[in-house]
Amino acid sequence: MEDKENPLQDILKNEEATYGNDYKEHLLEQYKLYVESADHISERRSTANNFFLTINGFLLSIIGVLPQLKLATLEFNVIWLGGVSAAGILFCVAWIALIRSYKKLNEAKFTVISVIERKLPAALFDAEWKYLVEDKKKKRRFGFFVRYFPLTLIEIWVPGICIVIYLGMLVGWWFVIQQPPITSSMP
Repeated sequence: MEDKENPLQDILKNEEATYGNDYKEHLLEQYKLYVESADHISERRSTANNFFLTINGFLLSIIGVLPQLKLATLEFNVIWLGGVSAAGILFCVAWIALIRSYKKLNEAKFTVISVIERKLPAALFDAEWKYLVEDKKKKRRFGFFVRYFPLTLIEIWVPGICIVIYLGMLVGWWFVIQQPPITSSMP
């Protein structure tokens, strides 16, 4: 009976006895290629994070520099502040979605690697994850609680902090546009 709940059930479709003499060699080669592909995903993830970090740095720089230029009117600056803040929030939401997608992709890859490792002499990825899970439990080192934080959690903090900054600017922008225009009573 096929287990429809576990899509990885048939990952090792052939047993060594039915596959032939090259089974171990081919399995090890596939394992190496798959681990390499997991590494490439991590590289792409890092590149995507650098891209979004650069975009947010640029947007925050625009917000900081624009009022200093004194080339634009207050109304122009206010419009730019609102627009750039809204764009920054949208970029951060896309960034968080991408981080979560990469997390799911990495989870799938490491699950497949774990299944393949059952046929290999050493289960290195499984050992690493077991260590990290054990390390997740609070431990005291040098008087401080130290634990492992998954990379995704740390990655999501960055766009989260940027969203808070942009929201703060949008709130400030909202209050500025709600103020009546200042008119001079001097002739």
